[in-house]
Amino acid sequence: MLELLFAYAAGLLTLINPCVLPVLHIVLGSALQADSRGPLVLAAGMSVSFVAFGLTVASIGPAVGLDQMLLGQIGAVMMIGFGLVLLVPAFAQRFEMATAGVASSADSRMMAMELSSLRGQFLGGLLLGAVWSPCFGPSLGGAIALASQV
Repeated sequence: MLELLFAYAAGLLTLINPCVLPVLHIVLGSALQADSRGPLVLAAGMSVSFVAFGLTVASIGPAVGLDQMLLGQIGAVMMIGFGLVLLVPAFAQRFEMATAGVASSADSRMMAMELSSLRGQFLGGLLLGAVWSPCFGPSLGGAIALASQV
């Protein structure tokens, strides 16, 4: 029982992560505005996304040589790359041109979705979970691993 309490506390502490905290009030406010149950449905979508990402990495990762250290290094290289894209205008322009098709397709699909419904909130949670997993996944995984050893 104590393990569950520590794992829950670890999950709550991830909300103060620098990737999440600045936009948390916007995300929760929009979910609450859509429906009073919106934040719960959004959290359910995020949970499904976190579990799916974690299970995928844990089950397929070792088969392809992907361990926690390599995943962290890949994430670090990607963060440096995206930082350079943000800092160097020429890189930003090339990145924008290279991803324009994907971005417009995703934008049109998002506009077609009914985001104010509970289904839309769940799908939004799935997307947020996929986007936020690399940001606080390692810290959450470590905290849960520590909590499970109690």
